[in-house]
Amino acid sequence: MVTAIRPSQLSTLPTFLFALIICVAQSFAQEVTDVFVAPATPLIAGTRSSLWLYRMNNSSNEIHRSFEPHLIGKLILPSGSLNVLLDSSGSGAGREAAIAPGAFAKEEYFLDVPATLRGQVLLSISNYNDLTLQIGEPPALTQPSIQSAPVLASTNRPGRTALAKFFDNHLSPYEPIYFLLGNYPAAEFQLSLKYQIFDLTNGYAVLTNLYFGYTQTSYWDLISSDPSFFDTSYKPSVFLYFPGLVSREDQSIQFDLQAGAEHESNGRGGEMERSIYTAYLQPRITFGRPGHLQFALQPRAWTYFLVGHNNPDIAAYRGYADLHAFLTLKPEPNSWANFQVETRFRIGDGGAHPGIRIDARYKFPHFNPTLDIQYFEGYGQTLRQYNQEAHGLRVGLCLWYWPDYPVASAK
Repeated sequence: MVTAIRPSQLSTLPTFLFALIICVAQSFAQEVTDVFVAPATPLIAGTRSSLWLYRMNNSSNEIHRSFEPHLIGKLILPSGSLNVLLDSSGSGAGREAAIAPGAFAKEEYFLDVPATLRGQVLLSISNYNDLTLQIGEPPALTQPSIQSAPVLASTNRPGRTALAKFFDNHLSPYEPIYFLLGNYPAAEFQLSLKYQIFDLTNGYAVLTNLYFGYTQTSYWDLISSDPSFFDTSYKPSVFLYFPGLVSREDQSIQFDLQAGAEHESNGRGGEMERSIYTAYLQPRITFGRPGHLQFALQPRAWTYFLVGHNNPDIAAYRGYADLHAFLTLKPEPNSWANFQVETRFRIGDGGAHPGIRIDARYKFPHFNPTLDIQYFEGYGQTLRQYNQEAHGLRVGLCLWYWPDYPVASAK
């Protein structure tokens, strides 16, 4: 929340903080001086911690300024860097604050501290001053975590077992997770997770980017006198994922890269069985900063190294590449401006048998799931129908979709 503070209130602030702000203001003699202040106590690894931004009015007139809802930061480590996102406390961000001459306003920003960090790190924040932070060990499992800011991370709740914390730190969503209803087969739902296999900081740190993924997409003839599953795709995979491999300092452009191998089958057995094994390369380039309007292109190219005997001609319908495009705006969790349009276009070998899927997603304020409207037209709606033309219009709820914040990417 943005709070304007008069000079008469300064006596309640720590002396070092007041001196720091005055020193910076006098040195630069600007109309407005912004200063991030590091907490006096170490931050705790694996928790959400707070940092305060102070905005001082050095002029002789009242000024009006607003705080950004999100800021881009980078944790500088001896072995590289991590891109992070600082979220404001929400209630004051984006709204103007009136700051009297010689007074200042402040805004609290939250930072999710990676669970693997320890010791001293440098936090570089785009367009603001750098901060030296001390990262401490998580408290013992039998003791509550005590911090000046609320600890929101589930990994530090008293009584959490080491195994539960391990899964919390390494298991995360992968592809969109949703449940939709509409055209026959009426129900479509997808569950998708990825698991980080290693957590290394030595010379083999590249293995930290190695993941096991699992996605299951099911089509269910739910609205009938005899409900049954029409088709299900089981997609285990292993891949290397490098988010933020190349990025601009202000995060307005970011390049990610993913490469791996994937198996897909429907487990039907007999003549209905469909299966493929592929090796793929998937780059993604994103234009626009987190919390602002973003546009991303994600092509994926693959080769088949094993094809099931019931679908030997699948390349003629699926081809060797597809293209995802994303237009996303996710400024704040409870903003009316949360939306995404995602398209996936695929065409068979030789330029025939196209298939396109469009998802329009909108997140209502104070409602956790996201409304998802999906339309499909063309070939390959399901693995069972890889060589058949179909169409489908379905509406439902999406529990997770890319991009999700905050970003924490190894470079």
